[in-house]
Amino acid sequence: MANWEYPATGPIDLDISLTAGSIAVTAEDTEVITVRLLPNRPGRSGEEAADDVTVDFSGDRLVIAEPKYGGLRRHGPSFSLDVKVPPGSRCTVRTAACDVACDGELGALDIRTASGDVGAAVVTGPVQVHTASGDVKLDDAAAELTVHTGTGDVRIGHVGGELAVDTASGDISIGNAAASASARTASGNVRIASLAAGHADLTSVSGDVAVGVAPGTGVYLDLGSVSGQVSSDLDASQTEGRADLELRCRTVSGSLWVGRAALAGDRS
Repeated sequence: MANWEYPATGPIDLDISLTAGSIAVTAEDTEVITVRLLPNRPGRSGEEAADDVTVDFSGDRLVIAEPKYGGLRRHGPSFSLDVKVPPGSRCTVRTAACDVACDGELGALDIRTASGDVGAAVVTGPVQVHTASGDVKLDDAAAELTVHTGTGDVRIGHVGGELAVDTASGDISIGNAAASASARTASGNVRIASLAAGHADLTSVSGDVAVGVAPGTGVYLDLGSVSGQVSSDLDASQTEGRADLELRCRTVSGSLWVGRAALAGDRS
């Protein structure tokens, strides 16, 4: 195992580029930034691969990177990387096939991976996640959130800023969205427990859409399904421009349901 330590005086920018394996980032109160790198292949070949990884800390920016040969290699060595940083740090990850798990409070998060699950606890700034194949789970995003997946489920607890989620094959589940939201899936269900304001555009081709509207929110409804059942427990506002929330939902073969947020959790 290779180890690095650096003095911590406040939040940093963390930039990680690894091909394969697992990445764990923990944001916690600490006076020491630590990096632990373990090759998943035992023996000399794994040690030599670890020696090729560059770890550099300069000017509040920590860079951890493998050598690049025309971009990240999809079939390179595999590592287990564990990084501890101060809370509020901003994290960028580029990988071909790594699971990424972030704990604690980060200031921003930007992850791009071809294959791998992504999980995070709390992010106070912008979040962008792009994965071709993998699930995405985030407990609390205080600002804007953008998620694109090819195949994978997306589960978000709370979003304070604008929300945009797009997946080709997977379910989308949002606990609470405080601002405008866009959620699209070709094959999967879309469920938002509570929407409060702005514009919401929710689309599923072959899945169901269920939405809870926050109590006291005036809503303009535009619902449509080609062959699925459409139902609403709300009275639509008479004038679109005066509504707190403008909600548009579309499916081809799935059902649509809209109701008050307190009832949304009862829908399956």
